[in-house]
Amino acid sequence: MTQKEVLADGLLLLTALIWGSAFAVVKNTLDSFAPGAIIAMRYVIGAAITAVLFRKHLKGIQKADVIRGALVGLLLCCAYLIQTIGLQYTTAGKNAFLTTIYVLLVPFGCRLLFGQKLQRSTLLAACMMLLGIGFLSLDGEGGGLNIGDILTLVCGVFYAAHIIAVERCQRKTDTYALIVLQFAFCALFSGIYSVVFEHGMPMEFTLGSVGGLLYIAIFSTTIAMSLQNIGQSMAPASHAVILLSLESVFGVLFSCLLLGEKVTLQMGVGFAIIFAALLVSELAPKKSE
Repeated sequence: MTQKEVLADGLLLLTALIWGSAFAVVKNTLDSFAPGAIIAMRYVIGAAITAVLFRKHLKGIQKADVIRGALVGLLLCCAYLIQTIGLQYTTAGKNAFLTTIYVLLVPFGCRLLFGQKLQRSTLLAACMMLLGIGFLSLDGEGGGLNIGDILTLVCGVFYAAHIIAVERCQRKTDTYALIVLQFAFCALFSGIYSVVFEHGMPMEFTLGSVGGLLYIAIFSTTIAMSLQNIGQSMAPASHAVILLSLESVFGVLFSCLLLGEKVTLQMGVGFAIIFAALLVSELAPKKSE
């Protein structure tokens, strides 16, 4: 491997590691703040930091750019909001793994919206994904499929929509400007949700809760997304997605280490099948269109 490839792999693995650790941090932070409040505060901080870092890219943005940023920010808000609400009712480990369904939904979404061809490997991976989810849902010792798991799967749909929207919007809007805009609108929309639906819910600003907020805002949002963009600029997308999907593995690992969550044998088999589905989807040879 060249130094460039090693650097790219290192950045992408670090991104997956940071994202994976965030599931346990958010799970703990939910003891002090409501879901909408967490997302609003997280993205206010993220938007402020990225606005300073990428201020040169914000010059000359037009109304169309703002509209694209609002669209991407809305999808991001829905994804994170549903995921965070779901995390209240399921384990951080299952939340981390089930979220990765977006990796398979993106090709199907591109097929429906833009007529892109589906690979056989994608269909096989989709069947494996359903089998893995079945193992998780039928595990009585692990609690079976609950409302939190269902919400997590729904959030995967919004993540897939967000990924597709970002790919399309980046064709006309500067990448770094789009990052700032989507962060800002995500903070706005989640803040509105919190004011309307979470009024009166407790907010406990303790050393631990504030530390958790700063971690997910600075590390999981600002730093990890920057590392992701840099890493992907030096590696093929198919290779990058494999490394980024390891956030689900790190999510389970940190959930066990930090939260004491247990993984049953059947849940472990389900996780393994889901991860194998991701590998099948991304490692299989792709036919040129």
